[in-house]
Amino acid sequence: MAEAVGPVFTGGFEEVATGDGGGRYSILFLPDKHNDELQREGKAPVYYWMPNYVRIARKGDTGDYKFHLIHFVGVQSGDTTVGVAADEVREVAGGVFSVTTTAAFPASVMQNAQKELLDRFRGKDLHYWGWRTAVAPMFRPMPITANQTAITNLAPDSTGAVPAAGAGGAAGGATAGAPTGAPRAVAMPKAMRRLPRTVPHGSSFRAPSNLDAWYWKMQGQGPGSINPSGENAYSGLIGSLPSAILWQGFHGTYSPIVVSQALKLKVWSQAIRLVIDGNWDRIFEHFSADIESTGWWWDADINLQFNKMVTNGTLTVKLEIDGTLPGADKLMEEINKQKALIYQQFMEQAKQMIFDPKQPEVPPAEADSNTFFGFGGGFALKYRRDVTRLNLHYDETIDMQYNQDHFISSSLEGFYNEIKADPDAERKYFTTLYLDDWDRKVSRIVKPVVNWPDASQKWVGEPVAFLSVQVGYPSVDGDIQWAPHVFQSTDTGDVTKWTVQMAKKKASDVSDAPDGWTPDKTFIKRMVHFNEPPGETDSPYMRVFVEKNVVDLDPGENGTLTTENAIEVRADSVGKLEVGPINLNVVLEDKQTIEVEFQADGTRDDGKPRTVTKFSWSSTDQDQPRYWEIFTGQPDFVPNYKYRVHVLVKGSIFSKGQEWIGPWIDTGGNGPLMVSVPMPDDPGVTKRAIKLLPLSTTAGVGTPEGGVGAPPRSDSGSVGVGAPKKKAIAGLGAPPADKTSTTGGQRATVGGYSLKKSRSTPGAGKSVPKTDGGLSGEKDSRWTLDVLPGWSSVDPSLKDSKP
Repeated sequence: MAEAVGPVFTGGFEEVATGDGGGRYSILFLPDKHNDELQREGKAPVYYWMPNYVRIARKGDTGDYKFHLIHFVGVQSGDTTVGVAADEVREVAGGVFSVTTTAAFPASVMQNAQKELLDRFRGKDLHYWGWRTAVAPMFRPMPITANQTAITNLAPDSTGAVPAAGAGGAAGGATAGAPTGAPRAVAMPKAMRRLPRTVPHGSSFRAPSNLDAWYWKMQGQGPGSINPSGENAYSGLIGSLPSAILWQGFHGTYSPIVVSQALKLKVWSQAIRLVIDGNWDRIFEHFSADIESTGWWWDADINLQFNKMVTNGTLTVKLEIDGTLPGADKLMEEINKQKALIYQQFMEQAKQMIFDPKQPEVPPAEADSNTFFGFGGGFALKYRRDVTRLNLHYDETIDMQYNQDHFISSSLEGFYNEIKADPDAERKYFTTLYLDDWDRKVSRIVKPVVNWPDASQKWVGEPVAFLSVQVGYPSVDGDIQWAPHVFQSTDTGDVTKWTVQMAKKKASDVSDAPDGWTPDKTFIKRMVHFNEPPGETDSPYMRVFVEKNVVDLDPGENGTLTTENAIEVRADSVGKLEVGPINLNVVLEDKQTIEVEFQADGTRDDGKPRTVTKFSWSSTDQDQPRYWEIFTGQPDFVPNYKYRVHVLVKGSIFSKGQEWIGPWIDTGGNGPLMVSVPMPDDPGVTKRAIKLLPLSTTAGVGTPEGGVGAPPRSDSGSVGVGAPKKKAIAGLGAPPADKTSTTGGQRATVGGYSLKKSRSTPGAGKSVPKTDGGLSGEKDSRWTLDVLPGWSSVDPSLKDSKP
């Protein structure tokens, strides 16, 4: 009973080219060896199919090609990227290429191809191919025993050439001098040794920061699927130049990538009759004569002599093939190429007849005692005519199954038509990855800005004990993780900055994120911690006030949310008033002193009013500038303030001193100040006034009352009756003794002092008798001190004193 046993190689394939509107497909067919017997028994003939070239596979659900090219490029540094050393800058460019190929085709294509094949052989009386029965034929995939795959390499080697796959490497990318861990070389079919292989160009990495521009390292080559409808996937890391070539090539209709498959097909040969005839005497003589010059025999030597014997007629070899079979002429040609088949049959006979692994006894042929039996080994001649047939006759009908080498390759098509029809399709197959955006750090550089105090002179520098800072970034659970740091004057090493870094998260990776947070933002909490300021008497040139010992620059539970990379912790950002250098706009002489009062606007953070502070200048230190600082602890503080000038000119026992006070002057802003010293007669200036005492008849000099002297008063209440007793006027000293009082209407002079009548009552204006040294006038008249030498006005509170 006949059964299908497998395809028979009849000298070639039957090729059927068909299509389904999506392109042309080429399919190869072979018939089953027993097709004739099967049809004689009324059974269905069997045909075996296989694809003739490969193409890019498609996804079953969407129909998209199984292809993708990622072009990556980026500049990474220790400041921006996790895993990069602090002093390293890494530039990277290249690509990742992946493609899956298949030889399969749509079901409709197979149906069309089967129909075309059957139409071609329907009713034909051909031994293997003919379809002569009413039973529909069966179609099966071709049995494949091995498949070696390869893909084009676009990278030259270090010499600029693309070496063959067998030259020191294997499909997969190993070369002499390749990096440790590269794939080991494996034996490749001869048909594939002409193909380019995947090799890195020179060193795998010319520099530690980048791929070589021609780098090419593919995976997936080598043994592939033995299913004709199977898929083979390839992927590789490539340099920037192959990336550009592939990008451009696959955007067109043709690509520079060729995929090949070296197959071994399990097939049957046709019925072949092999006849070998020869005379053993002649065969022995041929070998015995030749061995005199060769010493002993090897398999290659026997093969050479065999060919000579066939040529000179010592052996006759006949191959009988049914010439009526389709492709018999091609099969004869193929069999004649298979010398090993005929030679094998001869050797089976010759080993029994004339070859012996032992040392022969027949001269002149001799062999080494180390000869051994087997192909490729040494043989000695033997021949015993008494037991050996004189004639060789071998007759065999060969019906054999063997592996037929078959090679298919194809250039992969591009996506021009698909992209043209749908521009959005490009993103399915081509993407650019910017590595600058990957493995990013969120970095913050914090710098202290503070003029640290001088321990030996507390008034030098800012009275800062230390600065503290915290940088916060949320975890995946949304809670803020804080990194703290402290700056202080006693730090050693590099204290000019503090760098804190954390891996940048995606917003979607953080659940229950803090309000307002985005992946590029961090929380900042800064505080300034002050020392106790120096006392006001510690330095005559510096006044420093600290209104709040600890100042929070970023109030609130989570501080300030910011995207700033460089962050300052400034001691003067606490709301600082800093006035200086402070100088006078006049030059002081001896006995002249200037006092200036300063007061900042507003109230302290605790609600209390700000105090007044004073600076004093004399002729000896007037070139030394003064400085006034207030650390308010109020970040929104506006540095506005006012000042008032007090001028003092010292007198002596023989001269009168002078004193006046200017008005408050409003000003603002930090920085230098030139104090404007007022003159005595400037608007708003107040002079220190003298209140006059009543004139007394009491002899002697009385004690000043209230600090201001008054004219003497007579016993009767009238002014100036009799010689008055002079009294000292407070602050001015006693009048000269040789002076006499005179009257002159509304003005009078008493003891060298000028008096002015400020108000009169009815009856005023009558003549007033003059008395020696006194004044006369109406009752209830009021006298005040008039302008004294160097004075411009009198304190209003001292006016209207009753005489």
